[in-house]
Amino acid sequence: MNTFLLWSMGAFSSGFSPLLNEDAFLVLDKPTGLTSQQVVAQVKRLLGCRKVGHTGTLDPLATGVLPLALNRATRLIQYLDEGRKVYSGEIEFGVETDTLDRDGQVTARFAGPLDFSASRIAEVFERYHGSLLQTAPLYSAIKTKGRPLYAYARSGIAVEAPERRIEIDGFELLSWNSPLAAFRVCCSRGTYVRSLAADVGRDLGCGARIWSLCREASGPFTLERALSLPALTEMVSTGQLLPLLAPQQALTHLPCLRIDDNESLRDIAHGLPLVREAVKDRIPSSWPADQQVLLLDKTDSVLALARLEKTSEDSLLRLLRVMTVPERHKAF
Repeated sequence: MNTFLLWSMGAFSSGFSPLLNEDAFLVLDKPTGLTSQQVVAQVKRLLGCRKVGHTGTLDPLATGVLPLALNRATRLIQYLDEGRKVYSGEIEFGVETDTLDRDGQVTARFAGPLDFSASRIAEVFERYHGSLLQTAPLYSAIKTKGRPLYAYARSGIAVEAPERRIEIDGFELLSWNSPLAAFRVCCSRGTYVRSLAADVGRDLGCGARIWSLCREASGPFTLERALSLPALTEMVSTGQLLPLLAPQQALTHLPCLRIDDNESLRDIAHGLPLVREAVKDRIPSSWPADQQVLLLDKTDSVLALARLEKTSEDSLLRLLRVMTVPERHKAF
């Protein structure tokens, strides 16, 4: 019987959580005011999971998509395709802060009128398109000499913030009601929207800071399927089925290969490369060397993530991450 059904029937009233061993992803709508790690800690306690990890930090001010990996799904975080992010929010012109958002200390205020036209702001937005070099905020987790930049900033130590190559696919002005400009931006992973806002404010000569920010999408994870913390709490307390994503649903950019012969299952259990003909015969010739692939059992549960290695004479699947193996294959 499905563990979620048993849960709703009160079978786990003793405190046991059916998510204790669930290896999956959950998309949360992060509330403003909490750090990503605070959200992780709350969800871990709520679900009773052994391990919970987020796939990318959101600033405390920000809301929106915070993908969480549960239990052994944390082993797959680095293999997710979250190369593109979508954010919406508001830029406040005329005010600058040390953190580049409204949570920071005010460092400058513009004394002149903020009488820009919407077309003028849109024109500046258009400058930020394509491949760009961006300077990281001093209050950020990027490390310099082994320490995050925010540690230097909080200690009053001056350091040079590093530059990073980013990609902006689109930067759109949604509305302009002085001093707030609503926007949406599609960008590469590693883009600091706070820095983007500060750069626009500098170009307009008045300074700017992020007033509000929401991450609408991070790779395959979208706000439409995200749960708020109150909604998650309600679903857990009433035993409702949670909208979890299986690893293969989160890693849709990777092909899958079913493994059902006992010898290969045993190899996976012992972390050995897969070289048996029963597996090699199923590998499509179109797969390039270094192709990453999810290995599934006959129930479509993810056994492992592997990488295809080819030589002129042979090929094999080398295991990168082992997820789970049926109990009977754990020993010879």
